[in-house]
Amino acid sequence: MKPAAPGELIPAWAAAEPAIALCVLIGSHARAGDALTGADAGSDWDFQLATTAPERFADGAWLAALGLPPLAYALRPGRLGSALKATAVTARGELDIVVLPAEPLRGLARLVMGGAPPADPAARQALTDLAAVLAGGYRILKGEAEFGPFYARVAGTIPPARLGDAELRRIADGFVCDYVALRRRLARGELLAARRALHHQLADVNARLLHELRLRRGQSSFPDARRLERLDAAAAARLALPDAADAAGLRTAARVAARTCRSLVAELLGGAWRWPDLAALGLGGEELGDYVLEGHVLDRDVRDRPRAQDVL
Repeated sequence: MKPAAPGELIPAWAAAEPAIALCVLIGSHARAGDALTGADAGSDWDFQLATTAPERFADGAWLAALGLPPLAYALRPGRLGSALKATAVTARGELDIVVLPAEPLRGLARLVMGGAPPADPAARQALTDLAAVLAGGYRILKGEAEFGPFYARVAGTIPPARLGDAELRRIADGFVCDYVALRRRLARGELLAARRALHHQLADVNARLLHELRLRRGQSSFPDARRLERLDAAAAARLALPDAADAAGLRTAARVAARTCRSLVAELLGGAWRWPDLAALGLGGEELGDYVLEGHVLDRDVRDRPRAQDVL
């Protein structure tokens, strides 16, 4: 007999475990049947668990007791920051478990269902984060009677966090600061630090900008550029960077990332933000409207692109 997959074991365990008040399937497995964004053979299993015993998830002993001894296990802040996430690699697949203390969640549910938005900023952020998760699809496997109406209200009435114009300008200015710092590292021969900054800072900002642009245009989009190649190959190509194996390659990749940032911000904000003239710093050229930059073919000039809200 084939061993049970995590997607079978976790719901069965949660259904019988008194300390689990809520079990919710989220992520790609909750979008079963969607050829573009649903689960494939390499997808992990994502769950939310509301529990009266969150300390149980500090290590992987609970998984071992289910017959899923983890090869690796980490409890750490989730991507959205307002909850802890247990990530595990097992011989039968990977797991991401968002661990929610049950009583605070119940208190939040009472406020929302009573029509009183929480005054505490952390609670409001938790609701916004929850809305972002639910926007990707969810299915309640345990706790429907207690939490189902609350989840439906959050999913239907609370918008996920978005980037406003002021925040976009702040992000764009931060990109310029990081870009200049990267170029300085390259000049000092700090190739490892420059490569890290290219992907951890510049490429990450461009992924956030493109995500916001797609949302403003009413297009399907997931954070962190997830599934983008399947959703829109042309959009994914905008985030592509040339090979960066040496200083020259890193310099080219950084300038391409700068050009992409300029393009995306122009589409989001029109003329409300401009790439600054860096010539006084011995840098520059990123603001030019040419089609080829140091041998790397770029998008067409952003001056031809409409601002996002002009195409809604």
